[in-house]
Amino acid sequence: MPDNKIHTVLLSLLRSGLWGENENNKILPLSDEQWIQLYNCARQHTIEGIVFDGLQRLPFDMLPPRELMLKWTVKIDQIERRNMQMNICIKEELEFFNDQGIYPVLLKGQGVASCYDVPGHRVCGDVDWYFEQKKEYHKANRMLKQKGISISGTAGFSTEYVWRGILTEHHTRMFDIHNPFCFTYLDRLQQQFYNERLKREFQGHALLLPAPILMILQVNVHILKHLLSFGVGLRQLCDSARVYHTFRTKVNGQELKQIYQTLGILKWIHLLHTVLVKFVGLPLTSLPFELPDASDADWMMDEILMSGNFGFFHPRFEGKMENAGFVRNHVTRRVWSNMRRYFKFAPMEAVSFPLVQFYSKLAVK
Repeated sequence: MPDNKIHTVLLSLLRSGLWGENENNKILPLSDEQWIQLYNCARQHTIEGIVFDGLQRLPFDMLPPRELMLKWTVKIDQIERRNMQMNICIKEELEFFNDQGIYPVLLKGQGVASCYDVPGHRVCGDVDWYFEQKKEYHKANRMLKQKGISISGTAGFSTEYVWRGILTEHHTRMFDIHNPFCFTYLDRLQQQFYNERLKREFQGHALLLPAPILMILQVNVHILKHLLSFGVGLRQLCDSARVYHTFRTKVNGQELKQIYQTLGILKWIHLLHTVLVKFVGLPLTSLPFELPDASDADWMMDEILMSGNFGFFHPRFEGKMENAGFVRNHVTRRVWSNMRRYFKFAPMEAVSFPLVQFYSKLAVK
């Protein structure tokens, strides 16, 4: 595991790349070996593109060794190409859906990437479509099967398939909230902000995104979901910070605070906000409401730094290669550990998450 100096420099470069501001890196320079460790850590958290942007603001004599810079530059080119491939995939899927009279909403991914100064340097994952009507969800799946595309069910009552080498998921729920007592309330929220959905021009097509307040909520509860399972990487924190900053004048902070309170996750949101400000560099003025005076979230950041992207690299629960893919070990122990850790901050979610995941897996089978 990288030492504290490497994590300190990593976060400094992350903030510089994320916000375009220089930081006084007093503990630089690093040794060649430390730079390699920092690069590997950035890759584990899928933030190598953002950190690379931060490197561009360093004096020449503080840059990583030439061999590593060349390797890093090649990686950035790969990230940019992957983003272009992702955009082609979204364009084609959008054309396919629209031809069938279906107009889904894009969640996370490239919609969130548009909130970054350099969208092409955000490492992209998969494509997530939300279908507001279940009949459209089933129609889209049926049309894809008729097209000869293999679709499979996933935990969480969703489906997935591969289009142009890109994993795509279909959802009938916009939010990763598992407390069943909140479902009716979430439906009302979507109706309340229906007319505030964002419509963006995307390669000649109209792309629907959630309303700003719902996009913020969706990104943040997605982070909580993964913290309750295996963990998240720094990229997910960057997503939250950039979405908050981009829509800071478009959202009623007190209204959002009440939503968090009603969902029973406000205490955890305070932790998240503290991490975003203290470690990711989100300006206090971009927060929707004030931070409490005593929000100690250092322990949560320590867990995130150890876990890597979605918990694949946690030293206590190291993953392994299997069937040419990376899988996690100690699944039950990890979920139980995270449930106990976050129970006092989001009790109903901590209890409901494993139950819903277990039930949905049975439904898939």
